[in-house]
Amino acid sequence: MRNIIFSLLVLFISSQTASAHYFSESYSNWIINKHKISANFSILKLEATRILQIDSYQELGKEGNLSEGEVFLEYFKERIAVFSTGVKCKSDKQATLVNGKEEYLNIEISFLCSSSNQIKIINNVLFDIAQSHVHLSRIKMNDDILEKALFYNDQTIEVDDLIDTNDITFFSKITKFIYSGVIHILSGFDHLIFLLGLLILIQNIRHIFIAITGFTIGHSITLALAALDIVVPNTFVIEALIGFTILFISTEYMLKEARSYIPILSILLLILFFVGLSTLFLEISISLISVIGLILLTIGYFGITSSLTNNANFRIIITSLFGLIHGFGFGAFLLNSDFDKSNAIAALFGFNLGVELGQIIFVLVFLIISGIAIRFLTANSYIYLMNTLMIMVSSLGFYWFIQRLYF
Repeated sequence: MRNIIFSLLVLFISSQTASAHYFSESYSNWIINKHKISANFSILKLEATRILQIDSYQELGKEGNLSEGEVFLEYFKERIAVFSTGVKCKSDKQATLVNGKEEYLNIEISFLCSSSNQIKIINNVLFDIAQSHVHLSRIKMNDDILEKALFYNDQTIEVDDLIDTNDITFFSKITKFIYSGVIHILSGFDHLIFLLGLLILIQNIRHIFIAITGFTIGHSITLALAALDIVVPNTFVIEALIGFTILFISTEYMLKEARSYIPILSILLLILFFVGLSTLFLEISISLISVIGLILLTIGYFGITSSLTNNANFRIIITSLFGLIHGFGFGAFLLNSDFDKSNAIAALFGFNLGVELGQIIFVLVFLIISGIAIRFLTANSYIYLMNTLMIMVSSLGFYWFIQRLYF
């Protein structure tokens, strides 16, 4: 009973944390044409609902009978500004919601400046709510195409500075995308939680290498497909399936530790059954055929691995499949940044390399901390610590899977 209460407590705490801090991103394209500066801003509708954490905007929506998009628009207007030679530019076109990708909010806005010199763009959107938020800006000015990522501690674009440092060498392009890849993976809470689950599940260094290799193969393929717009994934489904991969990994760990696999596997299948049932009555992201596929995958995988004494090599298959899912998430990030397609090789190679470097950093940090824990803790205490961490992993996986499907 005590373990059940503890598990529920961890589920509640980690779910609240996940809701507030999982990876967040938005995008903008700016065109500077002499004195006129126009922009198109886009953000996932799910991300835009973060502003409802602020009481004043909740009240604004209720009092004005506004949609979530209209409430976000009011929030947006107060946090975008353009300056020229230190003077604030006047609004030429008020921020307006426009049609675009179905799962995104798209906003157009433009400004008139007294000069086209010393242009400075300030974007404070969402940074006051999510410190992990990343915004990718692409600026077109004359023949120059400039790009900059904005973070919590840097929300300003100095256009003249970007032009001065716009080194067009292949090496500099790769370096920029490597940096973006590292930041993306180390800021992507859900991707890191998946890796954490893998590291807890697999204790052998060689087997960890095999699993990570499978994950890398998978996400490298779909990153390229999504970034080059060859395959256009459903963002909501991908985000939900990332949660499922986390839940799946934690289930395998619990099956390994449990005396009987039937109760734990039954719970996972029951979750999938009710999700499938919901597709018949509710409008959720995933289709019934996809749920059936997940059920068959789950039964097949655990049925096969239960009869294997060493499933390390077999695990590369499942981690490759899960890598395909996570890769669509990485690719969507790169595609929505609207990178210059002439930089495709530099973008794909650099960004993917950055993701791998970020993964290596995370794995090394875990192994160092794990080694210290093994040295100073008793065997039972170490197992208890790993079990506690895996409860958190499974809680987050369950929360993300359900939350991203239904909300």
